[in-house]
This record gives sequence, structure tokens and C-alpha cells, in this order.
Amino acid sequence: NELSMIFLDLDFFKLINDHHGHIHGSRLLQEAAQLIVSLIRNIDMACRYGGDEFIVVMPETPKKNAVVAAEKIRKAFKDNLFLADEGLNLRITASFGVATFPTDASGKDELIQMADNAMYKVKNATKDGVAEA
Repeated sequence: NELSMIFLDLDFFKLINDHHGHIHGSRLLQEAAQLIVSLIRNIDMACRYGGDEFIVVMPETPKKNAVVAAEKIRKAFKDNLFLADEGLNLRITASFGVATFPTDASGKDELIQMADNAMYKVKNATKDGVAEA
């Protein structure tokens, strides 16, 4: 039984805090979380991992399906206007990494590490993309 994980990190989030303040940054994180939750299944679980990083745990999900889900979330981020209620209408992107248990990892710590490493491949290259472990 496969379990997949999406690890995502908002691109250039520090600039939001620097230019618009931490209150707007916190509000943007809330909107990001709501967007993620609106795009995943009831069986999936999303959580903030730290800073501007989020994890989506997808039970009974092969990697190819998790990659499709990550692409859907990536596109939704790119198309969404954040902080519209505050009149800011900000656009942000995110970098995504996908890993699957037991294919890529033998336990939860390794699964997080593999998904994180895949995300950093995107973060350090193009940003706004999805990479697989």
C-alpha cells in the first residue's frame, strides 16, 4: 500500500514579509493553506511544516497520482490572487517535491527528507515546478 507525500515551499515568501509586513505574510500563509486543503481529497492531510513550507500526506496514492495532485496545486497557486481582500492581489508560486513510501523511503523521516530534497531541486533551479524523488 503506497503512501505519497508532497512537500511544498512558497517561492520568494520572504519578499512578501519584507514588502508587505508579517501580518500580511501570515494572512497569505492562511490563504495558501485554505487553497491546498480545497484541492486535496478528504483522505489526504495537509499541514504547515514550518515557515512557508507545507506537507500533504496522501494515503493509498502511487507517485504518479501524487505528481498530478502536486501539479494541480502548483497551477492553482500560480493562477490565484492572494490577499485580494486587502487589495494587494499578489501572485506567488511554489516549488514542489513528491516522494512515495515504500518506493523512495523506508520510514516517515526518510520520506520527508526525500520529498524535501526533491523540492529543493526545483527551488534551486526553476522554482514553480514539481520534482520527484
